[in-house]
Amino acid sequence: MRVAIIHPWFPQYRVAFFELLVRQAAAEGIEVHIYHGETPREWRARRDSSSSPLFHQLATRFLSIRGRDLSLKNLSPLYARGPYDLIIVEQAVRNIETYGIVARRFRTPVAFWGHGRTYTARVGRAQEAAKQWLTRRGVWFFAYTEGGADAVEAQGFPRTRTTIVQNSIDTTALKQQIANVEAPELDAFIAQHDLKGKTAIFVGGLDESKRIPFLLSAAGIAHSQDEDFRLLIAGSGAHSALVEQAASDHSWVRYLGPAFGLEKAQAMAASQIIAMPGRVGLITVDGFAAGLPVVTTDWPWHAPEFEYLVHGENAVISGNSIEGFAADLIAVLNDDERLREMRASCLLASERFTVRAMVQNFVRGLHLALERSSA
Repeated sequence: MRVAIIHPWFPQYRVAFFELLVRQAAAEGIEVHIYHGETPREWRARRDSSSSPLFHQLATRFLSIRGRDLSLKNLSPLYARGPYDLIIVEQAVRNIETYGIVARRFRTPVAFWGHGRTYTARVGRAQEAAKQWLTRRGVWFFAYTEGGADAVEAQGFPRTRTTIVQNSIDTTALKQQIANVEAPELDAFIAQHDLKGKTAIFVGGLDESKRIPFLLSAAGIAHSQDEDFRLLIAGSGAHSALVEQAASDHSWVRYLGPAFGLEKAQAMAASQIIAMPGRVGLITVDGFAAGLPVVTTDWPWHAPEFEYLVHGENAVISGNSIEGFAADLIAVLNDDERLREMRASCLLASERFTVRAMVQNFVRGLHLALERSSA
């Protein structure tokens, strides 16, 4: 059996998943080909795109129609390598080529993979209805989380034709790198950044969805309440200049730029919590691997992986105010026993939310989807 998966683009965090998926599926008699579009304009500033000779990039046109961003991928390479028994596409209305794939679904069945509903932005009823209409044309739905499966079921998609993949990333290397950080290296990093054992770290794209001005304002209040408070920021994006200026103005803000590998491991090993007032997504999985509780807010536009957080167990979900968020940062950092318990809960959660578990769930879903499409 042959399956094609079309991913909108190829972020670095998906490399391990796709590589493992192709290998595991092949071991179970399914040949999987990965196709992906070019990086959308709004994501390029993050500088976290990747590529692989094992996968196939599709030429992509980016369009803007009445303020709506759309993309159109050239599917010629996919059809040249076909035929396929199943094509899996992103659950999204912005990918123009998806409509053609759906129109051909009686020739090649289609399945969808995605959030289940629009989590991260307010959209009109027509757009959400279009997404659900597309979804119901599929033989199967691969949901990021249980909440996503609930959402498509509520819109009429049969629960018996869904797989919850438990979206994750590969944290094996991060865990090992943190474990391998030696005391002299860690001490040097702590001294270099003047850390005092009350450090929050932000890791992610520096863009509007992460609410960087909110983070910096709350950090300022936190530092005024406890002069040992420090904020490490690792990432890049549209708000990089804002962070650079804050780091220039305030010694308690330390900007690391994009951090990967050893530098990211050192930074997380030197921190006590993750501060993320804006969109929480796969940072939950990184936090679990590092044993770092996430302090966030009950902002309504989090990604599906927000579901992995349990307030008071592996996270603190603050009210959506700068003052309240700042108070919770300081409260957690000054409660050693609570922090120890939460760190232990994070490490326990890290054993559940793994990329290998995600691959196993996805391959199980492939078997069921192929069985359904050939029935």
